[in-house]
Amino acid sequence: MLKAYSRTEHLARSILLGRFDWSRRMAMYSAYFDESGHPDRGKYLIVAGGLASVDQWVHLEREWAEVLAPFGTTVLHTVDFERRKPPFDQVTDKQAIAISQHFASIICRRLEKLFSFTLHLDDYRVINRKYVFAECYGYPYPMAARSCIGGIEGWAKHHSVPISDILFFFEDGAKHKGQLEWIAERDLVPIPVFRKKSEVISLQVGDFIAWHQYQIANDDDPAGYSEAVMRCLNRMSNSWKTTNLDDPDRLPFVLDIPLRLPEFCYKAKIVRDHGVRRSVVHYRRRDEPGKEKLDKKTMDLGPRRAVTPEEVDRALAEYDAKKRASQENPNPNC
Repeated sequence: MLKAYSRTEHLARSILLGRFDWSRRMAMYSAYFDESGHPDRGKYLIVAGGLASVDQWVHLEREWAEVLAPFGTTVLHTVDFERRKPPFDQVTDKQAIAISQHFASIICRRLEKLFSFTLHLDDYRVINRKYVFAECYGYPYPMAARSCIGGIEGWAKHHSVPISDILFFFEDGAKHKGQLEWIAERDLVPIPVFRKKSEVISLQVGDFIAWHQYQIANDDDPAGYSEAVMRCLNRMSNSWKTTNLDDPDRLPFVLDIPLRLPEFCYKAKIVRDHGVRRSVVHYRRRDEPGKEKLDKKTMDLGPRRAVTPEEVDRALAEYDAKKRASQENPNPNC
């Protein structure tokens, strides 16, 4: 009997090539992520997904497709499902709850760990107006996606799995995704592969998780429907993260991000320097004629050293400790 075709296995074989071997468990992990929200509008941007061995992704792909088969599709766009758009237009509320619980149970059964990062966009915008934050550190989507990769770095270290042996897949089409490729190369983590969730079932897991978390974050879950889904997902190992951006100086201080001077315009661009991606920032005075061409005089605000999420967390903890100490003892000489 012929084995059923698996897009997940196909991707793993294509990328790993000669390293692909079902018996080599250490080299067979992959992670899939998608986002909910948009960096230019709304209050939140959430990137979510999960990690599992490739063989478990193959099982998930099969079981996921079985749930969707009665609708004549292999594609779940959660927002379309919840709005009852074709082919889900005949689904009742009771059926929708049962189907979503079924998807959640598949995730819990097949995945090793779930990850998400929620970015509060209003706080982010305050920081970005004051500092050259997006261009030097990360636009909203790359910043959130990098945090998810950082969560997997921590998991890999704990389980002695080389990070280079984990494949990362993100849904194609997110704004500023090119910056994520540079960040991954800078931080020596695998460069993500971008695919459409209409082509890769495993990416629909991130879409499903991110959408339900987005509803809760926006307080748009009056019936507690998304809360019920998340209660199910919370039963398995997970890392739901956010970053405290209430203090607009906190993260820029730790990362040594320069102030955004009002008389200047800034533009980030990813270039290749001897085959290596490099982020440069073009800046000019607003009263000067527009100059899109990058040149050596206006191409960089200085080198940005690679900083791991663990280093950022430690630096933030030190910053918070010093701030608390100064508040408790504002004048230590008295």
